[in-house]
Amino acid sequence: MTSLLIEYRTEGRQRGYGFTSSTAGYDDETLKRIWRAAMPRGNGWAEYVGVRSLKCFPLDDRRLALATVTVTDQQDESGRRGIRRAEVQVMAAEACAAYLRRHLLTYPANISRQIDRLPTTRQWGTIVGRMMPGFGKKQKQLVLTRGFADDRWQIMEGVIVKLALALQVGIRRYHGVVPFTTLALDPREEMPLVGVPEARLGSLSLESVLPI
Repeated sequence: MTSLLIEYRTEGRQRGYGFTSSTAGYDDETLKRIWRAAMPRGNGWAEYVGVRSLKCFPLDDRRLALATVTVTDQQDESGRRGIRRAEVQVMAAEACAAYLRRHLLTYPANISRQIDRLPTTRQWGTIVGRMMPGFGKKQKQLVLTRGFADDRWQIMEGVIVKLALALQVGIRRYHGVVPFTTLALDPREEMPLVGVPEARLGSLSLESVLPI
């Protein structure tokens, strides 16, 4: 199936966010799930024009959706900025994992070297304890954070993708990839693994946050 696009329309009768690509081949339930989950949570995206967020979430037992979300320089009818565009690919879980493994090879060498060094041994212990709580216990969300800079956030993106691939081995309910969001401005109602800039943490409990 072709990728789905979610964009903001400023012309026509149906203004606002909507699917701007053909939805042929997708059933209504799949489209609803994509619509609800594709965009990262939070407000204040006008400060992040040009930034990318990857978001991977389950559609059913076999399929994952991978959304590449960019903050555009587009403005709405009242001049507000921070409008986002999502390109969503639907894949079998194994195909998504293979795609993300290839994605990890695309970073510049200086970024790749830093991704390779993270998480540290101590951070790994915290991550495993958080994401693999044991039989009968509810898994908690893990929020990774660091100071934001556009070019440096690639490190966070790469670390989260690496973790999403590595952790699924020990979490039986996930197939191929642990659901993640590489950049959100609010972790509430987000994926189990999510990256949030330090300045956006607010009063979030330190128990759920790990600086990277």
